[in-house]
Amino acid sequence: MTKNNQDFHNFLRDEVNLNQSRLNRLNTSVSAVNSFLRDHLTGYQKMESQGSHALGTLIKPVDDNDEYDADMQVVMNPNDEWEAKDYVNNIRRTLNENKNYADKLRLKTRCVTVDYAGDFHLDVVPRVTIGGDHYVCNRIDNKFEETDGTGYRDWFNQRNRITRGNLKRVVRLLKYLRDHKNNFSAKSILLTTLAGNTIEESDEGTEAVRTVADTLVTVLGRIDEFLQRYPVMPQIRNPVLWSETFNRHWDQTKYANFRNRIHSHAQTAKDARDTESSEDAIRLWRSLFGKEFGKGSSNGGNGSASLGKPPSGPGGGQAIYPPFVPVRPRRQYASLDAVNDKLEEISVSMSDREVFRLSQQQPCLNYDAQNNRIIGKLEFSARFDSYDGLLKPAPASEEGLDPMVINESFEIEVRLSFQPTAYNPWPPVIETSGRIQDIMGKQGIANIADMHCYPGLSENRCCLDFKIATGERINVPKFIGELVIPFFYRVAYVERYGLEAARNDLWKECPHDFRQAEREYLTELRDMRGLGRNMPCPCGSGLKYKKCHLPEVVAAKLL
Repeated sequence: MTKNNQDFHNFLRDEVNLNQSRLNRLNTSVSAVNSFLRDHLTGYQKMESQGSHALGTLIKPVDDNDEYDADMQVVMNPNDEWEAKDYVNNIRRTLNENKNYADKLRLKTRCVTVDYAGDFHLDVVPRVTIGGDHYVCNRIDNKFEETDGTGYRDWFNQRNRITRGNLKRVVRLLKYLRDHKNNFSAKSILLTTLAGNTIEESDEGTEAVRTVADTLVTVLGRIDEFLQRYPVMPQIRNPVLWSETFNRHWDQTKYANFRNRIHSHAQTAKDARDTESSEDAIRLWRSLFGKEFGKGSSNGGNGSASLGKPPSGPGGGQAIYPPFVPVRPRRQYASLDAVNDKLEEISVSMSDREVFRLSQQQPCLNYDAQNNRIIGKLEFSARFDSYDGLLKPAPASEEGLDPMVINESFEIEVRLSFQPTAYNPWPPVIETSGRIQDIMGKQGIANIADMHCYPGLSENRCCLDFKIATGERINVPKFIGELVIPFFYRVAYVERYGLEAARNDLWKECPHDFRQAEREYLTELRDMRGLGRNMPCPCGSGLKYKKCHLPEVVAAKLL
């Protein structure tokens, strides 16, 4: 591998980063505006830098005379006599009283812009806190819009810390690539969010983020993996304010172009980093960043300078994870209609080892041997990773820091003596407290099938999977970890973010109509015919074909 550490250091310093003289002028101007507002603005509390300025991801404009922008939020006391528009108007009125700013002001929807022509413009955004929530002020619509710029900054800085500063360098490189290649369109906040979402706590100290080259390959590769799963433009959400999306300046055409370009750029970056030839590495990096990359390099850039050295020791304490392994949630269905091919009634028996394992994994679930059922409280703390489609254990302490982490419990019953059908061989799982109905009422959901519970029943019976019965033995602890927990993770996700968010953010769902679902599933199984038994199963589970879908293909008589 060729990391080009010195070349990246030089390229960032000379071509990408905002030069220090312009940064100094910006900081001086921000300080002056803040001082004037502090002394003259009614309701002034404090000023906070936002956006690229606060994150350290400002870059040099393409041309020396091009302007760049910086954001500052002015935190103001709520005024019962003011509407949303009044906060913006009062900032403009106050700045207009200063002759240094009067001819530089432009009034926008959510801010007042101070325009330092030929250099930069400063967006001054009022923010108020009402009922513990933060809002910016839409002057045109005269309404308050929820925001959390400080939370976003803290979120990004945490991921940047994991990479030892390489993440912000990579964001600058992506913005440089956008501005100088000019072959895709994406707002800075969107690029920054996509890049930040790729970094995990587990990356700390690993090869994935060791150098700038490593981090760039990791970020581009994981963004590409995410985009390739979505031919149609997905919602890119604010990671600290899930109700806010960053797609407003995109459309399907721009998204499709961005998706294709990132796919190409990710492969080029990987090839450049992985090549053993210094000359080839420089050539490939130049195909991305232009001829200025590696200028003056005589050895492919493998100098001693390194941006982002690996940690010298262990990375902190060990988190306690819930007792289930990462699983790829299977698609869910929710209809008993036409499922009438019944099999003989069965009774799943639990071995002593399984009973012990269940007690260790789920101490609040109890095995009732007399009635052959499991009853009690299911507990989990998990995070769905949209980059690899896996539901993974997550420390409960991360709930609130990462919007995908959910730490929850549900009252359930699992009936181990039951009547299976040809397409539903699982033990019935019942949510016993009526919480699903409470969630439906809270979210305005009328059809219980949308919660993947079977309609027309007096109980909340959960539809966990669509599967052709093969007669294989059911391992109850594994069944709970790989099917029951993902089901209730989705229920909790709907409660927190709504039904459409669950449909957009989580795993693929299929039609509630049974016959249509059956046709789609059988079509997928037919496509698996002819695979080698030891090949990876195409469903993406990570298992060999013989251990995953082959028994269903055989049971469906499709071979």
